[in-house]
Amino acid sequence: MQLYLIRHGQSTNNARWDSPEGGLYSRTSDPTLTEKGQRQAEALAEFLTFSKPGEEGYWRDAQNRLGFGITHLYCSLMQRAIHTATIISSRLGLPLYSLLEAHEVGGVFVETVINDVIEISQEYGVTPEFLTRHYPGLLLSKPIPENGWWRGGREDDSLPLKRAHEVLNYLKERHYGSEDRVALVTHGGFYNYLVRAMLQIAPHEPDNRKLNFRLIYNNCALSRFDFVGDRIWMVYHNRTDFLPDELVTS
Repeated sequence: MQLYLIRHGQSTNNARWDSPEGGLYSRTSDPTLTEKGQRQAEALAEFLTFSKPGEEGYWRDAQNRLGFGITHLYCSLMQRAIHTATIISSRLGLPLYSLLEAHEVGGVFVETVINDVIEISQEYGVTPEFLTRHYPGLLLSKPIPENGWWRGGREDDSLPLKRAHEVLNYLKERHYGSEDRVALVTHGGFYNYLVRAMLQIAPHEPDNRKLNFRLIYNNCALSRFDFVGDRIWMVYHNRTDFLPDELVTS
């Protein structure tokens, strides 16, 4: 099993964060892709189509010089991830499956301060009706409520690492020990938890913010992990060499 982790393309929140107003912008709870984000996803999708049929040594090809041969594609249920993955799915001709637990840290919410009191919005994410209308090809790994997949509010800080283990266990149950090449479109913050879960880094500390490191992950960047026997090989991280300079964003 090979696992390719992909961060979504640039979202409207990402673009506002990089703007002159920086962290002063009004955050959106479930942002969509920008035009640049769509171009990033299209460039990545094209890159993933590359292959040299009949070549030997696919598994020893540490830079995918012989191609990718993605066999399965998953995404979180946040709009920026669905849109990115849909572009990849269409270009590769692969079915796209949702993986609810792969959402970004915190979930779908907006935090505001009113009279020095922190208020957390109660939002519920995309609905089945929305998905049917906008992403009819997306296959749900499990049913979601009519009012949306998210439970409302902000996720507790103790939960992302637990979710990371759940996502990895889900994928391993279906693909471990096979020659499947699995791609998951997810999020920068959650990626850090996934790497920790895979490599068993600080397993007793649930909150990433209390650790002395963080992995930077650009929009539409590609990372590869090979599951070989009882070991995990981190083959590469944050690969964006397929993007022109003007499309490399954080």
